[in-house]
Amino acid sequence: MPTISWSKNLLARNPVLNVLVLAGVFNLFCAALVYDERRNAFEQAKASSSNLVAAVSRDISRNIEIIDLTIQKLIERTTQPGFNQLSPDLQRQLLFDQVAMAQYFAALAVVDESGRLKFHSRFTDLDIINVAKQQYFTAHRDRPDAGLYVSLPIKSPVGLGWGLVFSRRLSHPDGRFAGVAYVGLGLDYFTDLFSRMDLGLKGSMSLMRTDKTLLVREPFNEKQLGTDVSAAELYRYYPAQRSGSYEATTSPLDGIPRLYTFTQIGDFPMTISVGRSLQDVYAAWWRRALTISGIVLALTGAMIALALSLRRELRGRRAAHQEALHNEALFRGAMKGAGIGTALLRLDGTVFKVNPAFCRLFGFSEGEMLSKTAADLVHPSDDPPDDAALLRGEIDLAENEHRLLRKDGAEVWIFRSASLLRDEAGKPAYLIVQFQDITARREAEEQLRYNATHDELTGLLNRSAFEQKLEEALEESRDTGVKHALAFVDLDRLKMINDSAGHVAGDALLRGVAGALPGYLRDGDVIGRLGGDEFGIILLGCSLDDAKAILEDLNAAASAIQFPWDDRSYSVGASIGVTEITPNSVSPSAVLAQADVACLTAKMAGRNRVSIYRPEQSEAVDRHREIAVAAGIKQAIEEGRLRLFAQRIVACADPTQDRYEILVRMVDRDGAIIPPSVFIPAAERYDLIGAIDRWVVREALNTVGRGGGLDRQTYLHLNLSAASIGDASFVAHVLEALEASGVAPEILVFEITETALVSNMAVAAATVGKLREMGCRIALDDFGTGLSSFNYLRQFPVDMVKIDGSFVHNMTVNAVDRYIVKSIHQIAQELGAQTVAEFVEDEATFKLVTSMGITFAQGYAIHRPEPLDAVMADHRVLADA
Repeated sequence: MPTISWSKNLLARNPVLNVLVLAGVFNLFCAALVYDERRNAFEQAKASSSNLVAAVSRDISRNIEIIDLTIQKLIERTTQPGFNQLSPDLQRQLLFDQVAMAQYFAALAVVDESGRLKFHSRFTDLDIINVAKQQYFTAHRDRPDAGLYVSLPIKSPVGLGWGLVFSRRLSHPDGRFAGVAYVGLGLDYFTDLFSRMDLGLKGSMSLMRTDKTLLVREPFNEKQLGTDVSAAELYRYYPAQRSGSYEATTSPLDGIPRLYTFTQIGDFPMTISVGRSLQDVYAAWWRRALTISGIVLALTGAMIALALSLRRELRGRRAAHQEALHNEALFRGAMKGAGIGTALLRLDGTVFKVNPAFCRLFGFSEGEMLSKTAADLVHPSDDPPDDAALLRGEIDLAENEHRLLRKDGAEVWIFRSASLLRDEAGKPAYLIVQFQDITARREAEEQLRYNATHDELTGLLNRSAFEQKLEEALEESRDTGVKHALAFVDLDRLKMINDSAGHVAGDALLRGVAGALPGYLRDGDVIGRLGGDEFGIILLGCSLDDAKAILEDLNAAASAIQFPWDDRSYSVGASIGVTEITPNSVSPSAVLAQADVACLTAKMAGRNRVSIYRPEQSEAVDRHREIAVAAGIKQAIEEGRLRLFAQRIVACADPTQDRYEILVRMVDRDGAIIPPSVFIPAAERYDLIGAIDRWVVREALNTVGRGGGLDRQTYLHLNLSAASIGDASFVAHVLEALEASGVAPEILVFEITETALVSNMAVAAATVGKLREMGCRIALDDFGTGLSSFNYLRQFPVDMVKIDGSFVHNMTVNAVDRYIVKSIHQIAQELGAQTVAEFVEDEATFKLVTSMGITFAQGYAIHRPEPLDAVMADHRVLADA
């Protein structure tokens, strides 16, 4: 207390000290003020830069997300089932329907594993460029996990300017590299965006890749593109910090000291940095510091200090207000210039701001939208979007697809992306929602789904979709006991119309019939086009008698149709087969085959009628079974349901020598094997055996060729029917198959029965002669069963005689059979032909034929038939060993 009192008396008595003390206090106050001013200048510039970086980062991130979504849609569309069957124009339309909406997209493209263009949004000449040497191509090729790859700036070789390439890898189903899908984004997007930002004197804005290379910078300098900026002080903080600010005394690009604010753009491998020159940041501070220094020197007193303090406060508030106004103007400008519809919503969903793109998309003016909520645009049949999780802070971004209504009532599908913005206190302030028009994409997807289940010509269900409905009807019958009826309808005169008036007329007839058929059926009945002039009808919950009545009315109506075309009129009829779908029906394919058999029966009975499949009629069943098999043979060839098997033929003196007889089997639609004893007679009766022979020759040679071939000590035995022997063009088919497969003709042995020879001796002789000239060998099969077998040995030079198995099978217990086999072998030897004993079923028989000197043996004791592919695989293993 005495000390304080003494100090007061001293100050009162010494005005100079009083002034010095006041000056000292004022100096300390002003020094603190100057320091605080500098810190405020730094914080204000930092806040301004942070807002600017955030706004630019959101804009870039949103566009990259759109680019990535576009790339993924390109990949999704190119891999959709049925896409490769579409026309090139429809493929381009489906791939690039959003190009016009993206102002800065330089190009969208898909390239294959060699770097060659498969699709390009701007060019139809796919050889104009090859990207195999581009960094983004090699990165995806060498790194399957590259994800979304961002290239260094690339100058387009075809005049599209500078740009960045965003790309993703295409892979085959087994994971192999299949190419790249990419979007080229012009650098003018970034330069336009950066140039709209107020960076101040000597300010900069840079976009860098995470590998410390410069992608683009404002001010723009083409020579700096792709520069290594690893020396920048940014990398003292990044990537340890995703965002932040720092002062740098120099720049590796231009040496200017700046205050830098940076942030990573979303989860993408890019960083955005805004630099304000320190001269610009602290300009106002320097001015205020000089003013305060002058005031300190003048010691103008406490009032002046107070005035300066008030002025500092007012200036700070004014600067903050101006900065807020400036940032708001920047945001409004960015929102107005965005190419995607954007709306600002209050937390209750009411709209308080929309951009021009939103107005163009939905047809409302901004004033009209201010009286609405976003939910008012939702289609009446749909639920409004739910942003509850976003408002609760559980998620940062809500994305979904919705069907909305334009002002004119038209439907528009949009991709909706909503983000929540918070105020300075961290409380939810409002929603920013973006709307991207995806109507064209949705329509294309819907069309693809429709095309996958409907016939293109008639608009009816296609075969695949019809068979699915048939399977559902069969399952319903098994579950409930309800019986249905299946009809197979075959138009009788379509081929005549096609031949006389052309396929355009035939197509018109098919469309007309397809349009008329539903009118004669009940509601709920299913109709589909099975192919060509064939239709299928499922009459649900309908007995056979009722079905026949309905189908006879339909057939009568079809018979009454007069189809006019080019001043002529054609009549149309139909053969219709109908069968019952019951809980005991085996499978959809079996039921369909029954209806097909009934239809064929209707045709054989004179056409233009309805025939019911009745399995209890034994004679008809047998005939139907053969007809059914014949009907399925051509389809089996077309659908790849024939299989090649091989049975080994061994040399009795040297069992290591290999020969194989090629055998054919047919597989029904349920996967069951149909033996040749069932389908070969039907194929011969209905003139289909020639097609089977050609398929066997072509497929056997192709299989051997793909497997690397066989050595010249291994022979293939192929059976020829009478139809092929009598076909003058068959030899040319064999030559084509040999050339295509690369297999040597010397390893082929064609087996011919005496039945095949007797049907047309002259043509048969010519065919055999040409085959031998090519280097192929001829074997006479099933020798000994006919009275004239030995006569054929005189007329036809053969290389081998295959002794019929009926003699070989019992020769160990039947002396007559044994003498016959021995005689055939001796005669063949005299004529210079080798012999093969068929049906060698046990070891005793094999030893007996070996003791007789017979050249080769064949039968289950030697080898049971197995798939040809398995035989070829065994040969490859032996060759590798």
